[in-house]
Amino acid sequence: MVKVSVIKKSHPRHKAPSRVLAAGHPKHAASDFVVVDNPDDTCTVIGQDAGGNPVDISAVATLSVSSSDTTIVTVDPPTGMTFAMHAVGKVSVPGSPVQITAKATWNDGSIGPFTFVLPVDVISGGATGIKIVPGTPTSH
Repeated sequence: MVKVSVIKKSHPRHKAPSRVLAAGHPKHAASDFVVVDNPDDTCTVIGQDAGGNPVDISAVATLSVSSSDTTIVTVDPPTGMTFAMHAVGKVSVPGSPVQITAKATWNDGSIGPFTFVLPVDVISGGATGIKIVPGTPTSH
């Protein structure tokens, strides 16, 4: 049996990692993928055998991906087993990550389809400027 998992294509040695919060931080669950509110990232879907070993499924399966909230994270149509996701500026509600769903369907229909859901927390980056937020006017 083959399972499908999503891995981050870039490796920290080659690219600065996305901001990650400590496990137990109130802004996200320890298993969620965390990005700051304006980056793009690339993910690759690979197969996984019963022993947890990676299996290249690019020649035997077709990938589809979707986002549960495109106002926070969008996804590009996949190229092979790779897709890009884009945080579009709005942050996710703490405890309610955006669900990126990847579905690998075997071209010959022999097994699957297999679905993987990647929870993504989008958090605010540091201040890049200031703005004035007026309060509610009162009579005097």
